Amino acid sequence: MALLNLTNYDDHPEDPAWLVFRFTEPGIAGEYQEALREVGIGCEMDTQGGPPYLVAVRQRHREAAVRANYRVLGRHRQPFIGDGLLRWVVLGGVGLLLALAIAGALLR
Repeated sequence: MALLNLTNYDDHPEDPAWLVFRFTEPGIAGEYQEALREVGIGCEMDTQGGPPYLVAVRQRHREAAVRANYRVLGRHRQPFIGDGLLRWVVLGGVGLLLALAIAGALLR
């Protein structure tokens, strides 16, 4: 187990042949299982239920399973800056600062 794990998956603590994915909602875990079926990867779901909802995949399917995981999580992700107007103001401010930095470097 990693000291700092920012992802929702890790190696199985007892069996290194498995990779375990953790989800907070049963709907997302079910959607992930469906995404795995679509790419032809078998999986096992924790029968005890309750958060976290665990889905296990064999290590040999690691790359495809992680790719499917990120696709499913991406569909349920909230925007970093939720308010549209504030998002454009921040992007405009960063663009203005970048333009001023470039202009200052060229005119120096």
